Amino acid sequence: MKRLLILAVLLGLFSCETEIMDFKTENLSNALVVYGEMSNLAGPYTVRLNYTSAYSPFDPTEFQGQPIPGAVVRIVDETGAVTALMEIKKGMYQSPASFQGQVGKKYRLEIRTADGLDIASDWQQLSMPIGLKSFTSSYKNAEKVENMHFKLQASLQDSRGSEDYYFVKRQDFMQFLTTCPAPPPPPAPVPICYNKCWQAIQNTQPILADDFYLNGREIDLALESIPYDDFTEWYVQLEVYHVDKATYQFWKRQEDQRILDGGIFDKVPAQIIGNLTCLNKPDRQVLGYFMVAGKSKERKLVDRYQGIPAESYQKLVSYIEFNKLRYQNTPLWDCRLAAWIPYNVGLSLPIY
Repeated sequence: MKRLLILAVLLGLFSCETEIMDFKTENLSNALVVYGEMSNLAGPYTVRLNYTSAYSPFDPTEFQGQPIPGAVVRIVDETGAVTALMEIKKGMYQSPASFQGQVGKKYRLEIRTADGLDIASDWQQLSMPIGLKSFTSSYKNAEKVENMHFKLQASLQDSRGSEDYYFVKRQDFMQFLTTCPAPPPPPAPVPICYNKCWQAIQNTQPILADDFYLNGREIDLALESIPYDDFTEWYVQLEVYHVDKATYQFWKRQEDQRILDGGIFDKVPAQIIGNLTCLNKPDRQVLGYFMVAGKSKERKLVDRYQGIPAESYQKLVSYIEFNKLRYQNTPLWDCRLAAWIPYNVGLSLPIY
């Protein structure tokens, strides 16, 4: 009986389905990587070209791979109209600001590198943009400041009768305050003190959603809450891309591999193929994606000052003072010089 039980367990393990298609090993240490996107919103649109490696400790510009300069990059539509992109810095190409995608048209990216490689993306139709149906925040009180937060909620209204996929980018903009130095003794003039700057922490994890079980219904987006660790301004910006199935599956595979935890039922880590092909050398691997999608965006101010219970506000004031969140030990006349603040974008909130 014990032998039969062991045999049944082994058969069960071997019957677990793991889909591996077109598996091959390949040295990708010098593969090309392309990333760009275009939408119905006004440009310019940017395309980045680089190799996967070529890290050099003596060149800080190569920590993410060697850029590919001198390429001819263009966007072509289904009618044959061509829009050329200009190289604005090494490996980065940008369309004219006047160029704007049109809903319903098909587009693709075409590249010729300086060493003669012809690369093209698949044709994609620019879909109708979908806006947010709701976007709200609400304060949640707690005994300790560390547990006080603002709950964020947002949703999309899906259209009925079609298969829809959504890719959402979130970007937070947080204001921070610094301490001004003591003024110089008279008669020296007192410099202007700029002590309010903005921080825009990079977020590389998109929110993915589909209408598989929610066709024509409201789709809630999973958003992380905002801490009540200061009363400065905090904006949350959501960019909603109405993408096709292939684009959704590409980013879903990326996310699936990011969250692997080593379990026996995890998917096998594998090379993720995008929508770009080397036309004159089909065996040359091209990684990355060129995304064409209807896009909408909305920015919301989370008010961390008004409507807060007085007792909670006093706890926060003590918390700020105790943790020296005004950087009292490093006074500055200009907060733009606060190099210890990651992603310090300066005095102005970036343009919407």
